[in-house]
Amino acid sequence: MLSYLRVRGLALLDDVALTFEPGMNVLTGETGAGKSIIVGALALLRGARGRAELVRDGDASATVDAQFEPRTEPRDRLLSMLADHGLPNDDADALVLQRVVARAGRGRSFVQGALTTQSVLGGLGEELIDICSQHEHHFLTHASRHLDVLDAYAGNDEARAAYAEQYSAWKQAEDDLASLRASMADGAARADYLRYQLEEIDRIAPEVGELDTLRRRVNVLRGARDWVNFAHEAQHVLYESDGAVASTLGGLADRAREGAEDSTTIAELAEQLTAASMAAEEAASLAARLLAELELDPVELERAEDRLHELETLRRKHGVELDQLLDRVTEMRAELSAMENADDHLQALQARTDELSRAAAKAARALGERRRRAASGLARAVETELAALSIKNAKLEVQIGSAELSASGGDAVELLFSANAGESVAPLRKVASGGELSRVLLAIKGVLAAGDRVATYVFDEVDAGVGGAVAEAIGRRLKRAASEHQVLCVTHLPQIAAFADAHFRVEKKTSKGRTTTRVVCLDEGQRVEELARMLGGKRVTQSARDHAEALIKAAKGAKAGQGSPRRASRP
Repeated sequence: MLSYLRVRGLALLDDVALTFEPGMNVLTGETGAGKSIIVGALALLRGARGRAELVRDGDASATVDAQFEPRTEPRDRLLSMLADHGLPNDDADALVLQRVVARAGRGRSFVQGALTTQSVLGGLGEELIDICSQHEHHFLTHASRHLDVLDAYAGNDEARAAYAEQYSAWKQAEDDLASLRASMADGAARADYLRYQLEEIDRIAPEVGELDTLRRRVNVLRGARDWVNFAHEAQHVLYESDGAVASTLGGLADRAREGAEDSTTIAELAEQLTAASMAAEEAASLAARLLAELELDPVELERAEDRLHELETLRRKHGVELDQLLDRVTEMRAELSAMENADDHLQALQARTDELSRAAAKAARALGERRRRAASGLARAVETELAALSIKNAKLEVQIGSAELSASGGDAVELLFSANAGESVAPLRKVASGGELSRVLLAIKGVLAAGDRVATYVFDEVDAGVGGAVAEAIGRRLKRAASEHQVLCVTHLPQIAAFADAHFRVEKKTSKGRTTTRVVCLDEGQRVEELARMLGGKRVTQSARDHAEALIKAAKGAKAGQGSPRRASRP
């Protein structure tokens, strides 16, 4: 239900905040006080066009904020809608909508404080509020919703859900069939490609973890080769070459020893050269030992490097790590197998699709029969209600035609209406006035056992052209509708206002040359005065007060005695 509404900068509404109650909320006030502006503010939350001229003079923008407390039944659907549009959906108990209409530039829409589009806001608003005023905001003006009305009357919830499940299975099979046919269109080339890829992978036969192991082994082998080369070079330079270091140092040591007796320095030099020669020989010996210790198989290194190159090429070609490629091989084999058996699969899937199509068509026909059996009962029941609502010559027909199968069945349903004797029925959306639409909706709510999924109904013009006993009948039906839904009703008739659970007076005030509208929630005493004003005009008499008190007392008595809304019989 709508629990809170705040409107700022919209026409005469400078800053108005309203807290609504469950049940029946009534707004009354003089003509031109601004009641319709409140209805217009709610229409903005349903995606109505926000015009710059709606913004109050002197303000840059108009803002409408509303907090809803969704009922249990539509809550999951609303949360799903929020999730589908990437909007916050962690609070299932409160849904906050905001619409900003700018005087210049683009307006803005918010849901749960997050910026969104006007279309998304309007879609959510349509799930929360139905405004029965003029054609543009009334669900009865959308023929697509008439099917829902008929199904609600016929009690088709289970039958429609069962059909929808069959329809969904059929459409999924059709999608699968289309996908298979599309894949078969270029299947030969795809199959050849898969075979070539699988043959190459099978030939190379990579193993799990092989690439990392091979990389480490190649590094070891390449390192060993480098050290073998170093040992050969050291042995050659130190001992084996013609000018080997050890031989050269030994020759120098021999020459130095010839003069060792004549000079202590030469003697010391001879000793150092001899030691150096011996060290070079020892180093050459160590190099020879290193060569003996290193086991290098050149063939192994060549084979390992070739294998590493092959694996790296395969990895780059497929753009995945080899371990992932092994997983992909399973998918490729499955795809190739499916393609090689595609004809058999196609025949089986075609047969399955045909079977599901026949089942869906049969279920649609059965659902259509239920609708046709219920159609006349719905029409007669609504006509009876409309007669009590002062449309005595109303005629309603439920037109059912064939339509392409969809999730709702194979029927196109539209309500045809005539308000006057002798006139042919025509589409309700084209011939019913705003007041008649409101009364048709009241009549429909009167014959349905369960309410529509929308939680809050806003009635404007519901009392157009009526009074007296008819007004009381409308009030009773509004009250009955309020037992299933929250009702907001703008009325000029005290007979209707007397049924309110919460009564608001809309009034204009002028201060410092500016006119503003304010809304006051009335207590019991103020309600009597307001109804007396509605009965007697500006001069409120005691007689009018007594009459007002009598109306309120009678409405309470009717409320106490009316019981639960009557349930329409089902076909």
